[in-house]
Amino acid sequence: MTTHTTATAIRPSLRRRTTKFLLCAAGAAALAATAMGGPAAAAVSPIGTGSPFCNAGYAGVMTFSPKLIAGGTATTESVGLKMQFTGCSGGTPVPSAGVYGAKGVVHGPAANACTSWFIPPLGTPPIVNFNAAHLDGVVNWSPSSISPSNVSFARLRIYTGAGGHLFIRLPAAASLVSGSYVPTANLALRVSQTYATSCPSGGLSALNIVPANPAGSFSAGTW
Repeated sequence: MTTHTTATAIRPSLRRRTTKFLLCAAGAAALAATAMGGPAAAAVSPIGTGSPFCNAGYAGVMTFSPKLIAGGTATTESVGLKMQFTGCSGGTPVPSAGVYGAKGVVHGPAANACTSWFIPPLGTPPIVNFNAAHLDGVVNWSPSSISPSNVSFARLRIYTGAGGHLFIRLPAAASLVSGSYVPTANLALRVSQTYATSCPSGGLSALNIVPANPAGSFSAGTW
């Protein structure tokens, strides 16, 4: 084989190697641009810090499955909580509103008995422990540029105030927050229903969360 023939055979191989090198270099440059916040980089929402206090616009529902009934004997009770709220101050950045959705499971004797959840007015209510799965879910904030919070509660109490007005208490000591506005949260949620001497006819499947009940007693939360 002559020198000219050898050079001719080598050239296509060199072209392939050169092309592969250029493609790899271009790929590396694109990755570097993404990592450094170049045009290809995705926007990252800021993590909220501090503890926003929100005390307006609470509306939603706490659900019970199976229904709470007189003499209930179920050993597992699934609880859901969905609500929205506004009127926030504090925290950086300060949110204008939020939406929270969570689910939890209570396990134990008489888990769906009304007496396991409610008491007559001004008494000390039972502690309801989410011992199978904590009441856990995400708060999506407004503006949406704020990263969400994951908020979990291990227990709650439902108090009965004067006049039979019910309110749900989710305490900071039983909470855990990750994402924005760590590390704890606590809520006091007013509901439209009032205490009755026995479970409602047909059972109780939900408590309706309202901004205030009675007037001047507001739902509020430190997130």
